[in-house]
Amino acid sequence: MTLAFVLLISVSSTLVRNAQASEVDDSALAFVQERHLGESLGWLGYQVASRTPAFGSIVEAIGKTQAQALVKDELQRLQPQFQAQWDRNLAAAYALSFTAEELQAMNKGADPPMLANKLRAKQNDVGMDMKARSADLLRDYVSQALNNAQASLTH
Repeated sequence: MTLAFVLLISVSSTLVRNAQASEVDDSALAFVQERHLGESLGWLGYQVASRTPAFGSIVEAIGKTQAQALVKDELQRLQPQFQAQWDRNLAAAYALSFTAEELQAMNKGADPPMLANKLRAKQNDVGMDMKARSADLLRDYVSQALNNAQASLTH
């Protein structure tokens, strides 16, 4: 009887923790999406792409202005394929620093001074976590865009 009770309590507490984590994740994703916090993916992708040797070779082939337009267009075309995961990664980074209630309050625009201060204080932590979570995603996004841009030059 005691073992069954301990197992029941253990399973119940795990379910409660999972439900709470899910609520924070849902609140964080809503916060990111409704505030359009992940929309920097295209801009950041271009910043990374424009510093690569592949971009340099595209510039040599067609000139700087056309290379910029080609790569930006390709990044924009691919962005929907990567945006959802980018947003989920950003939401996960926010979920580590804020409770579901805090995220919901910020999403509603109710930023009491204490919460606004916490948001400012946690930006670096969120950014570092996002960088760790999304470096591979950003690399894949930029690589695919550059590969597609280079392939279009041969057609």
